[in-house]
Amino acid sequence: MLLAVVFLVFGAVQITNHQHLLNAHRIDLQGFHFELLLTHLTELENRLQTTLHEIAQNQSQQLEQLKLLRYQCDSTLLHSDTLQPNSNYRLENISGLSNVPSLDGEWIVFQYRSNGSVDFNRTWDEYRTGFGSTRGEHWLGLAALEQILTKRSHELLIVMENFKGTTVYAHYAAFRIGTEQEKYAITTVGKYDGTAGDSLSFHNGSKFTTFDQDNDRHTLNCATVYGGGWWFKDCYSCFLNGVYITTSQGMEKGLIWYSFTGPFESLKSTKMMIRPTGAL
Repeated sequence: MLLAVVFLVFGAVQITNHQHLLNAHRIDLQGFHFELLLTHLTELENRLQTTLHEIAQNQSQQLEQLKLLRYQCDSTLLHSDTLQPNSNYRLENISGLSNVPSLDGEWIVFQYRSNGSVDFNRTWDEYRTGFGSTRGEHWLGLAALEQILTKRSHELLIVMENFKGTTVYAHYAAFRIGTEQEKYAITTVGKYDGTAGDSLSFHNGSKFTTFDQDNDRHTLNCATVYGGGWWFKDCYSCFLNGVYITTSQGMEKGLIWYSFTGPFESLKSTKMMIRPTGAL
């Protein structure tokens, strides 16, 4: 009888030990599955992050391509050298101007002065249609300029240099002119920033005047007095289409930007440019 009890107790102990062993195996197995699951989750997270990064890169590249295509559609450069009404303009690539990256990129040039090779004392029709050569001094034309500016919002950049070799710029966040019926008046001059000082905002609302069409507010024709077409008021705070002169001290004529050189010192070169807002 005692022997039977001993066998029963021994058997119960063995069964208990076996159950503990099975439970330990189950715990180990559960831990292994948990670690395996964590590994898979980590791999999935890494793949997801990689995929999201690739998607972001592709979207950024596609956005840049769309911006480029949009700008190219608005500013197709025709390769004819001589200006024709409403058909031809030059693109200028700006880089590193005054260390302002937001100004970098391509701009449409609509006015350029550098040496006096082109006479800017022109008729209304000539200022409307354009004159000069895109390889040198030229005026794009008011009709073409108005047509471009009407398509969407544009910004304006004016780069100037004096005879001392100092280059400055005036940037305006928005710029627009009216139709010929409105005498191509400046209807919008946006916020200014730059190194030249703001001499253009004075002309906001001014109509364009030439010696044969007086639309300014002065009793005299400012274009006749100063020798060139411009958005004269009564008469100007800036005037970049004047007679090209190199010895301008004491003469209130020439290429003038009051806030940079004052009224008695003419500029060596000027370049007026536009591009669609946000084209960078």
